[in-house]
Amino acid sequence: MKIESFDHIHIYSKDPEDAAKFYMHFFDGEELYRKGEAKKLRIFLSLGGQVVVIGPLPADRVISSSVDLDESSHQHKTGLDHFGIRVKDLDAAVEELREQGVEILAEPVKGASGISYAFIAAPDGIIIELTQYGVLPKMFLKYKKII
Repeated sequence: MKIESFDHIHIYSKDPEDAAKFYMHFFDGEELYRKGEAKKLRIFLSLGGQVVVIGPLPADRVISSSVDLDESSHQHKTGLDHFGIRVKDLDAAVEELREQGVEILAEPVKGASGISYAFIAAPDGIIIELTQYGVLPKMFLKYKKII
C-alpha cells in the first residue's frame, strides 16, 4: 500500500489541557481546534507541521508515570515507545529544556551515522527523542525531500 503522507499522532492523557500546554510551551505547538467537551475533549495541535491529537485517557487504560528508557518504559500500555522531533542544535535545545525544568532522560549522543539524539520526558509517560542530523546518512538520501 502506498500512503499519501503521515497524518497525525494521537496521545492519551490524564489531563489533555496540561499536556497541550506542555507541547505549546516547549515546542511552539499551535492549537488548531478542539472537539468535544470535558471527558471527551480532544485538542488538535500543529507541532512542527505535524498534527498531534491529545485526548482523554479511556477508563480501561492505565498510564504509568515511568519514563525510564528501559524495558519497563512500556508499562503505560499505549503502544507508543517515543516520537521524534528534529532540532537544528541538539545541545542548545537540551540545555534550554533543562533550564526550564524538563526532565532529560538521556544526554545527547552522536551516533555513528552522524545523527545526534537525546531523550526527554513529556507528560503522561511519553518519551520524546530530540534529533539533529549532521551529514545526511546514505540510507536517507532517497528521502532527502523530507529530511
